[in-house]
Amino acid sequence: MSRFNYHMIQTPVGWVALLGSGKGLIGLSLKPTPQEALEELGPEVDQADNNPSGFEEVLSCLNKYMEGDARALDEIELDLSDAPPFFGRAWAACRRIPAGETRSYAWLASEAGSPLAVRAAGQAMARNRFVLIVPCHRVIASDGDLRGYGAGGLKVKADLLARERVAAAKRG
Repeated sequence: MSRFNYHMIQTPVGWVALLGSGKGLIGLSLKPTPQEALEELGPEVDQADNNPSGFEEVLSCLNKYMEGDARALDEIELDLSDAPPFFGRAWAACRRIPAGETRSYAWLASEAGSPLAVRAAGQAMARNRFVLIVPCHRVIASDGDLRGYGAGGLKVKADLLARERVAAAKRG
């Protein structure tokens, strides 16, 4: 039996691949193809067992998110034990951005405790291994432009923000 489990599903915005260990979720990727989604999880997936039952709670939360409940992803516990300290703080700050809203990389750096570390905030988002759960699609340039989104490109980033705004408007 492997010490890692994985599972993959197709969503309206692309293929989601999940990787977990006995300690919890250690990665979620979003890519246009199943192969890209698995590759994004890293070498651990080669030693992992396909075990959908190990991800029932995460899958339930993802389904709720895709149906318009952007807050559903807030319930998912992440294993950040091997994350660099600044990345962990930046990822936690990113999770506090309300669904459908955006914040700048400068805001993120400040919230993570290092106001001058704007580039490091960008790197934290670029190396985000919990796409959707750590909603890096909500982080934009200070001038309001959408910038890089490795989880499927800027079209996917714009689509996720639009979906969240529609859901937020329905909630009131």
